[in-house]
Amino acid sequence: MIDASIAPVLITLTTLCTVIMIGVGFLPGPSRESVIWSSAFTSAMGASYLAQAAASADVAPLNAMSAGFALLALGLVWVGVRVRAGRTRVFLLPTIAAAIGGTAVLLVLQRSPGVALDVAEAVGVVLAAAALIATSTELVALRGATRVAVLPLAVGAGVSSVFALIWVVTRVLRPTNDTAAVASAVDTIRADLGIMAIIYLVTALVTTLLLCRTEAAPTDTVPGAGFDRVARDRLSRAERAGDAWWSVLEVRLDDPQVLREASSTLAYSRVLERFANDLLDVVPPEADIEMLDPTRALVLLPRHDPAVRPIIRALLDRLTTVDDDQSITVRLSASVGWASVSMFGFALDDLVHAASAAADDAQRAGGDRWDRAIASI
Repeated sequence: MIDASIAPVLITLTTLCTVIMIGVGFLPGPSRESVIWSSAFTSAMGASYLAQAAASADVAPLNAMSAGFALLALGLVWVGVRVRAGRTRVFLLPTIAAAIGGTAVLLVLQRSPGVALDVAEAVGVVLAAAALIATSTELVALRGATRVAVLPLAVGAGVSSVFALIWVVTRVLRPTNDTAAVASAVDTIRADLGIMAIIYLVTALVTTLLLCRTEAAPTDTVPGAGFDRVARDRLSRAERAGDAWWSVLEVRLDDPQVLREASSTLAYSRVLERFANDLLDVVPPEADIEMLDPTRALVLLPRHDPAVRPIIRALLDRLTTVDDDQSITVRLSASVGWASVSMFGFALDDLVHAASAAADDAQRAGGDRWDRAIASI
């Protein structure tokens, strides 16, 4: 589907992109999406090598396999964006199955008598255009990412999808009285398709690297530097208003060292990601959160005492629930220390110290529980 003169350029570019993605995007901070995006560039590299082999050996099935790897690469980029967006269903296995199915369809079309090669190529390009449109749409809706990170691939995928559809129309619906001028125009568009592939690879590398490199800075939690100031201000105003219905919780993931040793780096990073996400999902939106480290969090909770218990129980139940996407077989749990203003007053330092001591007690008691700090008389 791509001009043979561009194949060596694609081999060089896909190899370089794969090395950069793995070395700069994945290894410094492994995550689920960085693994998927690294696999996407590896698949694109395989497609470029197969395309060159098909051109050199003139073996039609290699063309179909090359197209299949290219479709898989496009699909995996889309899946990685869905993972980054926090989608519940990312369609990883269906995407792989679709790429295999597309390869099989292309093989059948190439071997079917009476089916023009243009038709087989058009099917592959239409599938690629569908993946490009889906990726561009997902990027536009992606939250928690800067426009600078998202824009390159969104534009690259959108422009490439439009050009792919133009290619299909030109190749399949060209006039029956095919003149030399028309043939020359078609050959030019065929070469331009390779150029669009280069543009997509570059923009995909820029966006995925930016997203990977910014993942270590969570956007859904209150920055640590501001928590102290915000919490003290809230408690000061609550004291002036006589509002004693405030609590501080310290939430700790149980046995983080055991979890790390029982899993790979990627699996452990997904455990930490789930811990943070479960906390954000259960805690009311008006609460303030500070991640002391990836396994420990402070929560300033504006709730009266009877309403705090259901929130803590919901958090513990959610963490211990085993879901289908859980990356390790070890059961997750947490310990929660609870200190209330009604018992310790409005001083933030006293509340934090009491909540930390209560969390210690909960962990010493075996974990997967909460403990309420009691003021000494």
